[in-house]
Amino acid sequence: MGCKTTPIITPMKITIENHNGRLRLRWLYKGKRLTLSCGVNADAMGNAIAKQKAAQIEVDIQSGYFDPTLLKYKPRILGKTATEISTFELFQRFSQYQAKDKDLATRSLSARYKPLQRHLEKSLNIPAHKVTENLAGNFAALQLETCSSRTVKERLWLLKSCWEWAKGKYHVGEDNPWRSQIERIKPSQSKKVKPFTIPEIQLILNTFKNHSDYSHYYGLVYFLFSSGCRFGEAVGLRWRNVADDFSHVFICETISRGEYRSQTKTGKSRTVTLNPAISKLLRSHSEKPHKPDDLVFPSPKGKPIDDHNFHRRAWKTIIALTGIEYRKPYATRHTAISHALANGENYIAVAEASGHDPKVMHTHYASSINQQSVFMEF
Repeated sequence: MGCKTTPIITPMKITIENHNGRLRLRWLYKGKRLTLSCGVNADAMGNAIAKQKAAQIEVDIQSGYFDPTLLKYKPRILGKTATEISTFELFQRFSQYQAKDKDLATRSLSARYKPLQRHLEKSLNIPAHKVTENLAGNFAALQLETCSSRTVKERLWLLKSCWEWAKGKYHVGEDNPWRSQIERIKPSQSKKVKPFTIPEIQLILNTFKNHSDYSHYYGLVYFLFSSGCRFGEAVGLRWRNVADDFSHVFICETISRGEYRSQTKTGKSRTVTLNPAISKLLRSHSEKPHKPDDLVFPSPKGKPIDDHNFHRRAWKTIIALTGIEYRKPYATRHTAISHALANGENYIAVAEASGHDPKVMHTHYASSINQQSVFMEF
């Protein structure tokens, strides 16, 4: 059955509608039709409240104080559309919006958003509009007791973005209380990733190749060291994105925690030209029966490789066997980029091939760029 709507025309030309037993307002403003739920039942009391709300809107329109976001007229604490909600619920809704709008992976939500939700529920679960700069400072100080300054700063950025997003939708303070907290925290310098040397790379590859349990991952690790791709991009590579002559691959999707995502981390696709050795490796891989949508580097059971399991089992085991100073699998990408720059490759070309922002990459890899003199010798 469809929704039954009974219009009641008020003298202010704002229509009060009975929509499935609840009252809402409809009117025309500057050629645009607007709708507002009153958050009340269709009874005598509700009708009185709806008429009062309609009168308020009419006066605001005539006097120039009309709020086009409608937040001023929305029920603050009544019904499902209440706009006065707690910090926990506000951030929860913001997380849901971010997940949908930015196509966030489950891993990103679990790592960045969920912990902050829990902290808000535990330490700052008050109406969002009551969060002052002082309370925000106390919350930031509490975070610093258990987290690094870098992590806390990232969380404060999320809260600042949440409050900006909430304006016009939910009741929050006029001034964003998180902005000043961000400025006060100076993140400590993170330890620079040390690239693997050529002998170390060869030792790691040989150990993978000859290991009884983890030789299956030899091709993947070889590809990571040779292409500068992110781990998720490598394990998400499909045969349809490999050139017929194996000269290059098209990076346009990624897999995180075994879950498929339809775009890369930056949202941009790119082409990576392969060196002869990795082209030869892919050619030998292609001799096994496969379909265009099959993964180039699947797990031993033919499923997407889970980065956490690979890191915890295969990678840690192999690095321990080599006796090399431990670095995370991400160091394969850092190593590939560092060696390319040290060999004199143009940093802009390396940035494009690796999916890096050129300015950011130049800042982080400046020490790896070939330091030979650019001036002529006379």
